[in-house]
Amino acid sequence: MKLWHKVFLITLGILILIGLLFSIWTSYQDAIQTFFAYAFDRQTLINLLRHQGKHNAVLFMAVIAIGSAIPGMPIAAVAVLSGVCFGSWLGFGINIVGTVLGNLLAVYILGEFPHTARPSRFRPIADRLKNMNHPRLGLSIGYAIPMLPTLLVNYAAIEMKMSFKNKALCILIGSLPVSFLYAFGGDALLLGNTKIVIIVVILVLLLFGLYEIIRRDQRIIKARN
Repeated sequence: MKLWHKVFLITLGILILIGLLFSIWTSYQDAIQTFFAYAFDRQTLINLLRHQGKHNAVLFMAVIAIGSAIPGMPIAAVAVLSGVCFGSWLGFGINIVGTVLGNLLAVYILGEFPHTARPSRFRPIADRLKNMNHPRLGLSIGYAIPMLPTLLVNYAAIEMKMSFKNKALCILIGSLPVSFLYAFGGDALLLGNTKIVIIVVILVLLLFGLYEIIRRDQRIIKARN
């Protein structure tokens, strides 16, 4: 991918993202004002958030999709907000659809504009996942670990020369855990369900633990070599 291609596509994505976020901000003005009001009422806020129209779900999907396709763009806050604004299960569905579409778009663009990924401290981990005995499982794990840059996982998906169906399946499976955690965590925060919040935090820590296990395994292999 030439530099001007990369700059153009990222700039275009950011501009679209800004426009979508502004649309969401406009749609939820009443809820935002209620949240910052002196006499804060949780039930009133919930009613405002959950009755803004299902068309806003498309905006959230688009934001998550575009954000997933832009390297380094944090979308966790929007994924949590989808749980806040639409509830746990609908928010989960929004997160899944947005994440899968965004990563498929990124894989398509990277495939159309070939480019070698720059060296990174995460690259050995991505290679390790790609070279597992069950590479599709490794790729799914790569998409499931929030700390691992999705860009490198997308490069690994291209290098593995999988069919479109297999790539989509790996992205879907890998996106399930974090999409679930973000949506249910956001819903629990709004409802004040501390038990669910604690469970979500524990599960996120377990994902960090999985990441550390992979890193330690990589260090052991390097030491042996």
